[in-house]
Amino acid sequence: MSRRRRRRDGREGILSGNSLSFTNKRVSKNALFTFWLGIGCLLGLVILVLIAVVTKGGLKLAGGAAGCIIIVLALFGVLWGLASYDEARTSQNFKIPGICLNIIVIFLGITFIML
Repeated sequence: MSRRRRRRDGREGILSGNSLSFTNKRVSKNALFTFWLGIGCLLGLVILVLIAVVTKGGLKLAGGAAGCIIIVLALFGVLWGLASYDEARTSQNFKIPGICLNIIVIFLGITFIML
């Protein structure tokens, strides 16, 4: 059974058993956007690579343009994540993986275009 208690500084904490938690950090919408943009770009890049393998390199200009768009979106995701990183009252749980996913997509996309 858990009870909520108000601390002297106004924050609420949860008292359950022997564990005490006084954090109210929420997940930022910007962090979720960065994370899901990274996952979407990664899936788009994987689909693009699979199509390129199936067509034996027959994508030509369309494949390169799609790869460039994915790289630009991933760069936007990195910048969005870095801009929202300073929010002190939110949890960092989705910001760091989102930024890392977007950086990985940028490197994989550049590698894909170079092939």
